[in-house]
Amino acid sequence: MNVEALTGKLAASGLNLHDGEPVVTTCPPEAASQASACGPEHGRVDEVIDLKRPDALRDVNAAWYRLATRFGLFGERGEFLLFVNLSDDDDDIDFGWLPVKLQESWNMAGSAEGTINGPSLDGLLTMSPHGDVIIEGTTYQGGMATVLAVPNPQRALPIRRFAESIMKSGNIPPGKAASIGAWLDRS
Repeated sequence: MNVEALTGKLAASGLNLHDGEPVVTTCPPEAASQASACGPEHGRVDEVIDLKRPDALRDVNAAWYRLATRFGLFGERGEFLLFVNLSDDDDDIDFGWLPVKLQESWNMAGSAEGTINGPSLDGLLTMSPHGDVIIEGTTYQGGMATVLAVPNPQRALPIRRFAESIMKSGNIPPGKAASIGAWLDRS
């Protein structure tokens, strides 16, 4: 992981690294990315934003913060987990969670008008430090976006099934398998 380059991207969005070490003791990021496949029956709560409106990215940020505070995204010291590509090589993919904190001025939506590209340009996917809630920003066709929260993601079937499929694949390191298993056992 090129910490210097990633730190620069995060700082430009108003985020600081909290501890600087990726977190592997919670929901795998690939499974968390299934939050948008969840429905109200899984606890999903949405705020919809028209990205064609003026100040739409500000509205995305406001929606993200409302859901983050409502569902307890922030840890004891204001930290939360951000989905990032941890690979040093732009052609490789190694998604993980990085603990971050908001600075006084921040931008979780990203800088691209008409879409949500997130603070590290890997999209907007966040999770509480203990994996109790996932908050994601997603862009849809037609210039619409949603910021959504899925509390207790270990109980949400789309996320749970994806995590279980990772476990069954057999292509994961033993330590990661143990952490995914412990997270799944929380249900």
